[in-house]
Amino acid sequence: MGDLKLVERPQPIVLAPRDFASIKANVKVASTENGIIFGNIVYDVSGAGSDRSVVVLNDIHIDIMDYIVPATCTDLEFRQMWAEFEWENKCP
Repeated sequence: MGDLKLVERPQPIVLAPRDFASIKANVKVASTENGIIFGNIVYDVSGAGSDRSVVVLNDIHIDIMDYIVPATCTDLEFRQMWAEFEWENKCP
């Protein structure tokens, strides 16, 4: 499995009956291997006991190479990006 990390955890959502919501999340790729994104929907039913209900979602398989395309940049642009990415990788 590749090294994919959730950048920011989505906020909990409260839905009314027959309501719906879409959630978008950003992931940070820290390796060039393939990755799998998986998740669950956890919900409570009003008036029910303290047990939570869980819906297990299908896995999403990602090949990072599908999103990498060749590009060009100047020496200056490369050095600026290198400095930015090096700093980013030093943060825990």
